[in-house]
This record gives sequence, structure tokens and C-alpha cells, in this order.
Amino acid sequence: MTETTKAITFLGTRPIKTNYIFPDGREYEAPFFGVALANFVPGLRMRVFVTNATRDQCLLEFQNSVAKFVSDIQPVDIPDGRNDEELWAIFQAVVDAVDPGEQLIVDITHGFRSLPFLSFLAVAYLRVVKNIHLKGVYYGNFEARNQSVIPNRTPVIDLTPFVDLLDWTAGADHFVRFGDASELARLLWTRHERVKPDLHNKVAMSEWGNSPVKKTAAYLERASRALRVLRPNEAMDASAQICAQLPEALKASQELARPLLLLGEHVRNSFTPIARSRNEQSKNPAETLENERQLIKWYLDRNQIFLAVALAREWLVSWVMVQMGMGNNLLEKAEREKVERALGQKSQQMIDKSPVNDTDTALPNLEKLHNLSTIVQCYNQLGDLRNDLMHAGKRKSPRTAERVEEQAKELVKKLEEF
Repeated sequence: MTETTKAITFLGTRPIKTNYIFPDGREYEAPFFGVALANFVPGLRMRVFVTNATRDQCLLEFQNSVAKFVSDIQPVDIPDGRNDEELWAIFQAVVDAVDPGEQLIVDITHGFRSLPFLSFLAVAYLRVVKNIHLKGVYYGNFEARNQSVIPNRTPVIDLTPFVDLLDWTAGADHFVRFGDASELARLLWTRHERVKPDLHNKVAMSEWGNSPVKKTAAYLERASRALRVLRPNEAMDASAQICAQLPEALKASQELARPLLLLGEHVRNSFTPIARSRNEQSKNPAETLENERQLIKWYLDRNQIFLAVALAREWLVSWVMVQMGMGNNLLEKAEREKVERALGQKSQQMIDKSPVNDTDTALPNLEKLHNLSTIVQCYNQLGDLRNDLMHAGKRKSPRTAERVEEQAKELVKKLEEF
């Protein structure tokens, strides 16, 4: 059984006949757009929102006009919306009129005062709270009607894409605050899929399949995933791909995903400091460490304290390796462990204030490093803070959450000195 769509419409007090022109070219003459909508989309279930005045003056006429198209039509009483309390009552009435998971069409043509704006907010709320499937938001633009013909011709505007802008706003907010672009990637991908060309047009299909928007969406998702699970090398490489592909994607976004144009500069500025391709990473480990240090700051700026601390500790080990001429072995577990043991032994010497007799001579000699005591102290503090976070503070006298954040910022700042 096919699920029917519910339509929400508002009645005005002064119905005027006009010929409503739907976006696909269909037209229907009616005193209310809701009547035309019932003709355009057969089988609707309608909820008609009426004030005392519109109930008395127009409801019966409206019901008679849509009777041949709609079998389920119910009026919903609402106040005039003259104050905050009445506006909340209208908002609640709209929410209550819609069941979870329903397909919904919203007509805001005859909404009085702030009702169209309130309806938009209700739609955004319903999409999140009741998981509705929005089929359309329509506005019969009576003020823009063609008056040179009788009956006048009134264009119907499909406002659904502007509801999608609310999703872009939420995605942008999530990206700005947390650095997670996965929602932006999903929106780009969804918008891209809507304009799939004719399957028989092989040239168009090839261009569509390799479009810069599609590639950018994939890179945004890849970068977000790598950033979430602390894969700095992959995150830097994906960021480089984003920065390389973004200019072309922004050109294509003029028609495909206009909200991306507004976010383009912010996206580019966010990923540029941490962007470094795999090839560049292998060529110059020292410069790569600078990008990685920027990534630590990137995490810290977005309050992802654990990830910042975990990466900072590993960064310091890598930095020491580069200083010791071991830059080509940064990913070798055995080599990293040698440096960690050497740092640990030096730390023990500093604590005991005397040489350790059983020092492993196979370990690298750290004495040539400038500010060695500062490096060792920072390494110990980062390790201790990381362990505190990893073990969820399950120790006697753990740091407070506030102190964790303070110390993380202090230690990351020390890395800049190196």
C-alpha cells in the first residue's frame, strides 16, 4: 500500500480567484492555493489551520472546493498569533498535527503575519524530532501574478531547497565547532545525486561521475573520518586533496550546491594548515611535522582535548627522531620505541640526579639536543596527561576536567618552542 502524503495549509480571510502555475507548468484556477495543491497532488490528507475568522468565513467554501480531490480533510483551530504565547500555541498545533515518519507538504501561501516563518521553523523541528519526509514547501506568489490576463496567472514557488539550507547551516555549525565535515559531505553527495543525467548520455554520465563536487564530498568524508580516529597522515593527505579540488567544486557549486559557495573560504582556510599530500610527507619529514603540529592546534581549537594530547605526545617522539637524523624511520615501531626508552632513561637520570649505570648504549644519544631537560619534562607530562585521559581519571587525585584542558593548552604551547 502506497503511503499517502499529508498537507498542511492555512486559510486567509479574503479568497481571490487566480490561476496558480505549478513549477512543472501545470495550472489550476482556485480562490485558495490549497485547492490547487489538492488538484496538483491527488490523494492528499489535509490539515487546514484556521483562526476563528477564517473558520467562519472560508472553511466551508474550502472544504467544498477540495472535496473531489481529498477524502481526509480536518480543520485545526489556531489563535491569531498576536503575542508570544499564541505563536507558541500555533507552533505546537503544527507539530501535533504531524505523526512521526509521515510524508509532508507545507503550503504557506495564506499564512498571516509571521505564520510562514513559523511554519519553516516547525518543518525544521519536525524533520529532526519526528523524522518526517518533506515532499515540498510551496508558496503561491500572488503579489507577483501576471495581471495582464484574466484570470491572473500566479506563479507557485518551490521553497523546499531553502529548507535544505537549514541542513547546511547545521552542517556548517558542526564543521566550524568540531571540525567534522561529514555532514557537509553528505549534503554535497545528496545534491549531486539529484542531478544525475540521462543514463543513455555516456558523455554526461562520465562527467557527472568524475565531477569535482563528487570528489570533494568524498575527500571531506575521508578527512573527517581520519580526523575522528586520529590518523594524522591520512588526514593531512585528504586535506591536501580537498584544497586541490575545492576551486573546481566551487565553480560547479553555482548551480549544484550554492551553499558550498558561502562556506568555501572557511573550508579552505580550515584545511590549508593541515594539508600535506602523502608524497610531500615522505619527501620532507621535518616540514611534515610542522603540518602535524598545526593539526594538534587544530584539535585544541575545537576542544578535542584527548586527540590533541595523544597526537602531541607522538609528535614529540617524531620531532626528537628528526633531530637525531632518524626522520626516514618515523613509522618504524622499533625505532620509535628506542627513542621512547632513551627519553625514559634520561627522565630517570633527572629524577635520581645521578647517572644510570645500566644505560642501554644501543639507544640514541640525546645529549646533543638543545634544551634536553625541557624536552624530557614535556614528554613526561604529555605521557602522564595522556594516560590520565586514556584511563578516564581512574587514579587517586586525578586532574579535574578544567585542569586537564589548562595543562593540555600549556603543553601544546611548549611544542611551539621546539
